[in-house]
Amino acid sequence: MITESNIYEKGVLISLHMGGYAGRKKMDKEQLKDQPTEIVRGVHDLFDKDFKELLQRIWGFDSEVRSTIKNKAVPFPVDGIYFLKMENLGEAITFLDEQKIKRTELIKEAVAAYDGAIKQFKEKYPAFYKAAQGKYITKDDFESRFHFGYQLMRIAPPDKNNMISPEIYKQEISKFKENVEAMKKDVLATIAQTLLETTKRLKEQCSDGKPNQRTLNNLNKFLSQVDEVYSEFIDREDIKSVITNIRASVLGIDANALREGDDFKREFKNAISKVADEIKALPDIPLKRSIEF
Repeated sequence: MITESNIYEKGVLISLHMGGYAGRKKMDKEQLKDQPTEIVRGVHDLFDKDFKELLQRIWGFDSEVRSTIKNKAVPFPVDGIYFLKMENLGEAITFLDEQKIKRTELIKEAVAAYDGAIKQFKEKYPAFYKAAQGKYITKDDFESRFHFGYQLMRIAPPDKNNMISPEIYKQEISKFKENVEAMKKDVLATIAQTLLETTKRLKEQCSDGKPNQRTLNNLNKFLSQVDEVYSEFIDREDIKSVITNIRASVLGIDANALREGDDFKREFKNAISKVADEIKALPDIPLKRSIEF
């Protein structure tokens, strides 16, 4: 079990650094002259849809990379920083190094098309180009906007010998404990929220006669994530019991079999409903958003 006493032995913090180029310009007063500028704000793209698609591929790539790391880690109470267990660290680093190479190829493609994209925009939208021509950066500057990296940091409690005073040391130790507790609470909220949303979806699918295999697969995938990422942050037996029950409810369940057997579907729906009630009854777990059952 991860605690404030051993967390620095169990894993490290990782911070992802990704930068790009939006390719947009804020519209000036002349362009907005027919609009109430005190309430209306506007931007326009500096490129047409073909080049924007190249940029969007990079943005989408970055989003998928962040999502993959988030699924391997636990959010730390500082924006953009995540806690990686030691056993998941090697896999995460290998993944990031591989993605950096793939991303470089996407950037090369965009850089190669950059000058032509400006020319094409000028020809298609001369008025917008005229208003924005001072906003175009050089090709080298454009390429330099795209950076990708990560930083690993060890997490450890404050060192008493390096504190200015015992009072400050006491305050920092308290903050450190609060951060660890915040991580645990976030894990519990994530688990409860995901399980509630998935059980609700399965109940609805059983009600309308269309159980979906993808929903079942996603639930099993999340249960694997609980084992690999979240398990050592769970220090409550009631949560562990719910996870065990839902795992037993969906073990070996096939959507086709549910659709073809009314009795089987009814039995499965009752089991899922029972587990959902157990999750809703868990005390002291604030959900991230409300769910209507």
